[in-house]
Amino acid sequence: MSAYDDTAIGSFDFHHSMLADAVRTESFFRAIVATVQPGDVVVDIGCGTGVLSMFASMAGARRVYAIEREPIIEIARDIGAVNGFDDRIEFIQADSTDVEIPERADVIVSETIGNIGFDEGWMAWMADARDRFATERTRFIPQAIEVHASPVHVPREVDVVRRWSEPLLNLDFHPLRRLAANNVMWADFNPVALLAEPQVMLAAAPGDRGPIHGEATFRSRRVDTVHGIGAWFHARLTDDVAISNAPPNGVPSWEQGLFPPDGPHRGGYRFAHRGPPRRGERRRRLGMGCRRATDDHDERTARLDIGPRVRERMTTCHR
Repeated sequence: MSAYDDTAIGSFDFHHSMLADAVRTESFFRAIVATVQPGDVVVDIGCGTGVLSMFASMAGARRVYAIEREPIIEIARDIGAVNGFDDRIEFIQADSTDVEIPERADVIVSETIGNIGFDEGWMAWMADARDRFATERTRFIPQAIEVHASPVHVPREVDVVRRWSEPLLNLDFHPLRRLAANNVMWADFNPVALLAEPQVMLAAAPGDRGPIHGEATFRSRRVDTVHGIGAWFHARLTDDVAISNAPPNGVPSWEQGLFPPDGPHRGGYRFAHRGPPRRGERRRRLGMGCRRATDDHDERTARLDIGPRVRERMTTCHR
């Protein structure tokens, strides 16, 4: 490694933020301890630093297959060895879809949960894992993920969209406005920004495949400008353990998603999500259209569609 390796620094910052998130780490610890039984075979998809694989070993797993495509797996191997788990954890650097293991798993865990639930490829990884690694009795962590959403009033957050309507040194860049609007942005919503009671827009369990669709009608709490749809996830790790980045966000390693229309609206609008962005990158692959949702101005309807091409794109997002 060179004296300054920006890739390594970025990887450290990313994984450090997750390990330092006590709610995130402790929730998965409780879920794994409650699920893994002595002698179990466990598959950890997107293992990162190997922390969940070590939790599984602590819970009594006989063998853990820790799968990670990124170079962080070399650090994970060192961490596993330092903690005395190198005889039970087999670290595999590859996409999980390219891996073959010699036995079926009793437990499959994947913490590839993005800011809006499915944007790190969780559905694709778990669908493949159910087909090739699982039995009828395999337990999964998480058991299910939901995407919750609400219209939001966030004028500052959408300033990046608005400013492309203004000249820059007497030059007109307004075509960039549509590009900026057709992206999902990351935000941290104050509950006051929510203009309606949040609704479940999407839900999936391990093995579910796209396309998945969701639609909800929101009744306004107040009359105000809608700057977009805010979205976040709720993950059921076990029957008794759940984690969510809902406002107010108690898990600082996750943010929330904002889907801005091409301009603020006082009526309802409909939007379509045509693919998952990768967390940490500029947002893309998002299409949105706005329209009056109902004749009742106190109601707003939003629709979220994840189409058949999403799985292909998700396979490029594996950590």
